[in-house]
Amino acid sequence: MSLQFNFNRPPLSDDEINKGKDFDQLVKSFKEQSLKKAQGDESWWKNKKIRYTTIIAGVTVVCTITYQSLIQNNKTTKTTKKHETVITPASQPKSRTPFIQTPAPKLSTAYTKYTVQAGTGGKITHPSSTRISIPKNALVNKEGKQLIGEVTIEYKEMHDMGDVILNGIPMQYDSAGKTNCLETAGMFDIRAYQNGEPVFIKPGEEIKVELASQNPQDKFNQYYLDTLQKNWVYLKRDDLAQASPQKQLPASEPSPKLLSLKREVDVIIPRKMDSVEKKCAKAIAALSKPNQPRKPEKATGKRPEFVIDADTRDFPELAAYENTLFEVGAENRNYSPELHEITWSDVHLLPGPQKGKNYILQLTYRKRTEQLVVYPVLKGQDFEKAETKYQEQFATYSRLLQERQNKEKQLMEELQLKQKQYLSEQKRKQEEYDKEQLRLKIEYEQNRNRQLQAGFSSSGTLSKVERVFRISQFGIYNSDCPHPVPQANAIQPVFVLKEKGNLVIPERVYLIDYSSKTVMGYDARTSPLNIPIDDTKSYGFCIFRNGQAFICDRKQFQNTEEANSREFKVNALPANLDEPSDFKKFLDL
Repeated sequence: MSLQFNFNRPPLSDDEINKGKDFDQLVKSFKEQSLKKAQGDESWWKNKKIRYTTIIAGVTVVCTITYQSLIQNNKTTKTTKKHETVITPASQPKSRTPFIQTPAPKLSTAYTKYTVQAGTGGKITHPSSTRISIPKNALVNKEGKQLIGEVTIEYKEMHDMGDVILNGIPMQYDSAGKTNCLETAGMFDIRAYQNGEPVFIKPGEEIKVELASQNPQDKFNQYYLDTLQKNWVYLKRDDLAQASPQKQLPASEPSPKLLSLKREVDVIIPRKMDSVEKKCAKAIAALSKPNQPRKPEKATGKRPEFVIDADTRDFPELAAYENTLFEVGAENRNYSPELHEITWSDVHLLPGPQKGKNYILQLTYRKRTEQLVVYPVLKGQDFEKAETKYQEQFATYSRLLQERQNKEKQLMEELQLKQKQYLSEQKRKQEEYDKEQLRLKIEYEQNRNRQLQAGFSSSGTLSKVERVFRISQFGIYNSDCPHPVPQANAIQPVFVLKEKGNLVIPERVYLIDYSSKTVMGYDARTSPLNIPIDDTKSYGFCIFRNGQAFICDRKQFQNTEEANSREFKVNALPANLDEPSDFKKFLDL
């Protein structure tokens, strides 16, 4: 039989390639064939030596891999010992980590719930202008039986890199042995329930989703996220509802100048004002506080007195006076001259109701205990001597107090001057912002009028297009453009706080590619970080630790690259951050 060669074989489609990528089935098939062969091979069963050697060899491989992993972990630990770590180590990862991991649950997009009748279907209009059309009798239960009654539709959208990060959506796309990262023009997650049980789309039926998108470019494909295979599945080229050349005329893109001014007014200048205010408060708190001396009290001669050898270690304020007497206060109702005639076995001086002014004299004899409120007093020359010393101490105290007040006043004046300068700068930036916004508004109106004259009846087409999906199962869908992941220049980043230099051990790491508008997520708990980058692109990092976000902006990223370092400085975002829009401002989106 002669050999035949097929020289012009057509290229494989994505579907054919995906069918051949079932590694689990390959391993299962290999195990079944190996076991079948072993069972039919009598020599294998007879030769126990070979069988045991094979088993031991297998154990050796497992042990070797485990040992190498421990060595690698030790190396990593040694590398980071030079930093002071203030963030507690991550908890050990579970044996099965979910494919979609939300790094900050309180910031993730919430589902909007809608109700439709299964028998009649319905149309849903989302606040973003997205429209969802559900045909009648298109919904079934897990047994495939037709549903009747109310069905709850849960729906949410993600439109930019900030949404991708906050919702933990994986954007890596593996196809034909190549790894890509997806740039989104909009994605959505849709699911359905009845009485808490999941609902499915009947075979042969489709739900139409007209996704409102802010990106008018015609370069995107449609994908479905297969959470079992942990990969995006290519569906088809994107279907734009407004595909004619005239309807693709978008309004002007947001001005970078406008975005920069807005950030100056709303974020940067208020941060500066807050920073100088905190510095001023810290400086005032650091000023020394002089202690006001206690004015000596002269004995009245009308109240009973006790002579007590008080321990000045417990009451240092008494050290300034010699021969101090303790006069019984008028508020005492239990005093009697009898108390002076008893030989008390134990006497204690305790702090009184008025700190530094009076004390509690506790007298004990057997089971009897008496407590008196007493006041320290002086007589004669002792009082005059103490009064003279007090006047000297008070003069020193007054001088030090005046010095502190002068310094405090100076710091407040400097703060007010800086705050005034920042307010003036903020006002100027706001005026620039208003001027730029007016220019863009005029430009927008001009663009709108041109398109209306061309025959459009709705101004909604100026900023949005609709990407039409026809789905046969619930889940996550995406309108994406793949970008190849660099194959070289991998970095192993280390993250430290910008101000303190303390090491931050992340749980989730996101590489933000501002040039391609893509995000690559990494689980730092399961494997060492090895992140490929392209030197020609602009990057940033967003990392999470116990739900708190830390940002390495593109400027800091560039500085680290230029320094040929792998130590990336990050700023901690406020722990009470709970608005996705605020998070995106810090991310410069």
